[in-house]
Amino acid sequence: MLDQWYQNLGLSLEPMELILLAGLVLARSMPLLFLNPFLGGKLVPGVVKMATAATFVILLLPSLSQAPAALPGGFGYAVLLAKEASIGATLGFVSGLVFLAFSSAGRLIDTQRGTNMAETMFYQLGERTSVMGQFYSQTAIVLFLIVGGHLIFLRAYFQSFELLPVWDFPVLAQGSTPLAREIIRMTADFWVIALQLAAPALIALFMTDIGFGIINRASPQINVFVTSQPAKVAVGVFMVLLTLHVLFEEFQGHTRNMLIDLYRFVGYLGS
Repeated sequence: MLDQWYQNLGLSLEPMELILLAGLVLARSMPLLFLNPFLGGKLVPGVVKMATAATFVILLLPSLSQAPAALPGGFGYAVLLAKEASIGATLGFVSGLVFLAFSSAGRLIDTQRGTNMAETMFYQLGERTSVMGQFYSQTAIVLFLIVGGHLIFLRAYFQSFELLPVWDFPVLAQGSTPLAREIIRMTADFWVIALQLAAPALIALFMTDIGFGIINRASPQINVFVTSQPAKVAVGVFMVLLTLHVLFEEFQGHTRNMLIDLYRFVGYLGS
């Protein structure tokens, strides 16, 4: 009965070859699903991740049918698995950097206003962050899904299988230097984005510290440390709310750049 069902699908591959190809697709998909915050990250149960990855396999069946007659076995297949896992991890890393930058921006603000001890769990990545970091990161994820960024991301993901099938290795005609340079640049941009997003609140909090320092200089008997904490908390929240519209505009620009970097990385795979 299984043979009849397999023939009805019109697949030209042998069942064992299809299983091996599905394993390679899963090797590229699973790190992506674990590292990507807007696809659920570590928040989604493993069973759901496996079901999602299996859906990717089904959607890629037409392209998998173009596989060579025989795949390498043993060590050669293990090398292909490692290659696919590294590609999936890199795609997840590239697409998740901007959301980590938003989380870091909120954490910088909470550190400056003295509330970073009240940490919460960033469930999508399984990491701890501050309250403002959680607000920034969750806002970024919701906005990304609202504008349909996940659809553009999935299009790039499926395009990566066209440019670099699971049974091939990247050619990298220009060498690995341009690719390494892009990864380094994106990692450096992570800190630039975090500082840019947190800058208005950080400057306001710095000016607040200067103001209380002047007060302490004029009246040393005033306990500036105790009196400044509630003021800094209020100033930080006020500045975040005041610049919230700027946050939305910056998010659109940074996520657009992230998707451009993602497509550029996918292009390197097929070069």
